[in-house]
Amino acid sequence: MYKVVLFNIDLSGGAGKFIITLANALAEEGVSVHIVILEEKTEYDLPPELSLHILNPRAPKRSLAKALKKYIDQIGSVDLIFSNSTPSNKILSFLDLPNAYHIVHSAETKNYTGPLGVLKDILRKNKYRRLYNGKKLITVSKGLQRYILDDLNAHPKTIQTIYNPFEINAIQNAALQNLEELPKEPYLLHVGRLDISSKRHDLLLEAYKKASVAFKLYIVGEGEDREEIQTLIHKMNLSGKVILQGHSPNPYAWMKRAKLLILSSDFEGFGRVLAEALIAGTPVVSTDCPSGPAEILTGSLQSYLSPPGDSNALAENILKALEYYPDISKLGLSHLSVENVAKEYMTLIDKISNKETFYE
Repeated sequence: MYKVVLFNIDLSGGAGKFIITLANALAEEGVSVHIVILEEKTEYDLPPELSLHILNPRAPKRSLAKALKKYIDQIGSVDLIFSNSTPSNKILSFLDLPNAYHIVHSAETKNYTGPLGVLKDILRKNKYRRLYNGKKLITVSKGLQRYILDDLNAHPKTIQTIYNPFEINAIQNAALQNLEELPKEPYLLHVGRLDISSKRHDLLLEAYKKASVAFKLYIVGEGEDREEIQTLIHKMNLSGKVILQGHSPNPYAWMKRAKLLILSSDFEGFGRVLAEALIAGTPVVSTDCPSGPAEILTGSLQSYLSPPGDSNALAENILKALEYYPDISKLGLSHLSVENVAKEYMTLIDKISNKETFYE
């Protein structure tokens, strides 16, 4: 039996969903999965058959790395270790483990302004170049892979793309659930963390106002920028038209009944809400940001991508999508299914385990 460690800060957000989905899929393939986190924070139910170990979150990074190594030695014969976020990748980087893979979920980009903007951008790129150099990397989109190799000019030991896994049947079943809070009238939808710098809620509101549609816009999600976004809504005279709904335990039901899902980000790792909405049967429009959306909206859906930061183009796509959208049922999304993604990870585990054995 193969033994795999999935390491992250906690089990919240998209990374938490990714870890639990992948852990379940690997366990079904007969893999012994051990989840290691720093904080007992989760938004999802953890199946009892999965092993969970919690390190001390207050310890320095080097001490956490030593504690992780100690746990790996204790369980013995670990075939592969997957780290799942930038903070956990930094901790894992202190250990020179030949069977460690760093999964990169986001580009960690930021638009710096002011006279020191160029210098800050150079320092940021240098920091991430050092983090990724010489490491074995898995990116969740091809755009992320290009970013690491071309924009950062990093030199990882190996790099490959394996898409995020989606539980297609589970999403479609959850989408059918009737929630009391769902609006009775048709609506537009945005789902994501309330983070203006990356999700660009300012652009979303500008495009929505310019589109001047009769439908209300519901924003599902929570984050530190809630108050700032609420202020923007008021300043733009959109009170009563744009609703900050907060967190929903079932965003798929919201997606299923929406006329359209809108993504306005300046950058994404993959843009999983686009795939989730399409799986639920709902049209989507998005900025063509790095990275991910262009790998989801392919073929006849490419025209529903707009340049990042262009509220006029996004507004035009909102109107175009409401008037006509291709048949979603004919889209090929099976390559994103958890079963197919798990096969790619199993192929990697088979390949590595048959070459070398670690921690015997």
